Amino acid sequence: METIGIFGLVFVMWLMILVVSFFLIVVVAPLHISIFHNMTDRYITSAIQAIFAIGIVIALISLLGKMKGRYLKNKLNFP
Repeated sequence: METIGIFGLVFVMWLMILVVSFFLIVVVAPLHISIFHNMTDRYITSAIQAIFAIGIVIALISLLGKMKGRYLKNKLNFP
């Protein structure tokens, strides 16, 4: 039973990584914003895509860290 916990944790973590990757590829990558109808639109779109991607990756890292901390607390029997 001990190994099911760690395998479950690793499975959930990989699942989260795959879902975030899918979201970045399917939703953020094809994002296009047309404001000025010239070359400046590419820079604006790229900046917005970068902000979304960085924010999502930071949230993913935070959630993975919290999951790891909770798992270790349970395994080490901390209050």
